[in-house]
Amino acid sequence: MAGQTKSKNVDLTTGIGVISFPHLFTEQAEQNKNDKGIPQYDCQFLIPKSDKDTARAILAAIKEVGEDKWGDNWKQFKNPFRDGDKESGLPTEDGSTRGEKYPERNGRWFINARSQKPISVVDRQRIPITDHSRVYAGCMVKIAVSFYVYSNSGNTGIGCSLNGVQFIRDGEPIAAGGKPAVESMFDMLDDEDL
Repeated sequence: MAGQTKSKNVDLTTGIGVISFPHLFTEQAEQNKNDKGIPQYDCQFLIPKSDKDTARAILAAIKEVGEDKWGDNWKQFKNPFRDGDKESGLPTEDGSTRGEKYPERNGRWFINARSQKPISVVDRQRIPITDHSRVYAGCMVKIAVSFYVYSNSGNTGIGCSLNGVQFIRDGEPIAAGGKPAVESMFDMLDDEDL
């Protein structure tokens, strides 16, 4: 349309962090549809507070996108960068706090990133991962994202689109909803233990 300019997008590849709530492959995305029935490829990316370089890069990308659209007023709009410690005392629908329900967020920053199109999921050598169990909540990854401005049904802010995930190494598994991982609840038993 005449007179309208396209908002700036900023692409970024993060440092190493922990993935949570991964829906990265088609069968997972099919089970994770939005309110319009569209499959969502998404994840939550947890950044240790010791990784100030990744935090600074994300905040700089958000600022660049925001200032391009709103100038100095960009801080008044929603953005995807969140502090797990600041949200830990907030209540959840089940009566617990977010810190109790999602202990993996404590001591970390996080972003939620999503895509409506399939994304690239690769290993350290950039070879596509076909064993979907290899990328699980708690493993260590890098993610490639794009920050952008959105305005939809009265909601305006800066969003984060997921472009790809690179598996780096195994990590401590995170159970959904803050429940303990099976490994921490049960010992492995042999027949002679029974």
